[in-house]
Amino acid sequence: MTDTDLTKRARRIIKEIAAELDPDRIARLFEDPITMVAREYQLRRMYPITHRDFYRIVADFVRQVYDRALAASWTMTDPLAEALWILEYHYGSPVYGGGYAAAFLDANDPEAGGIQTVVMGLAESIKGIERHNYTQAVFTRHLHRCSWRLRCEIVRALLEDCQAFIPERLAKCVPAQLVDEIPSLVSMSISSDAALRQIVSS
Repeated sequence: MTDTDLTKRARRIIKEIAAELDPDRIARLFEDPITMVAREYQLRRMYPITHRDFYRIVADFVRQVYDRALAASWTMTDPLAEALWILEYHYGSPVYGGGYAAAFLDANDPEAGGIQTVVMGLAESIKGIERHNYTQAVFTRHLHRCSWRLRCEIVRALLEDCQAFIPERLAKCVPAQLVDEIPSLVSMSISSDAALRQIVSS
């Protein structure tokens, strides 16, 4: 493969990754559908909320998100376990901290938004998990068969594209030093493109 062919291939891979990671695409794929399910989720205001009520609500909401928003091709066998795992490791309350206990306290605090706050927090947590999983899959699909030489060329192209935005210490690196940072460089490139589009449109 000539250097020109290598550069063209690197540019094509960057373009394909950027298209799949476009924020509008991600929003359409799962962020907007998850938001819609959360907004439509009907909750009866009740206090105090028992642990049993809490389990029922969070399990039902998680099941609905996977069924309606994510259109999962598999059936969730234990939505409660999934909900409790998400709450324990991804939920954050500005008042009570993180984890399941904080979510349960939020649910019983009308001034903190009550159970609706927990539902919206679950929705945001699921978005974050899905975004992470989707992003990892995109990079794996596009990069796992790339040779070392091609990966270095991808880095070279990304450094060229982001030269106005990258920190000086990164600009001094040779491409081989940054091969493991391709995901970060692509994210930087997408962010810089979005910033430039915003400047031009305003």
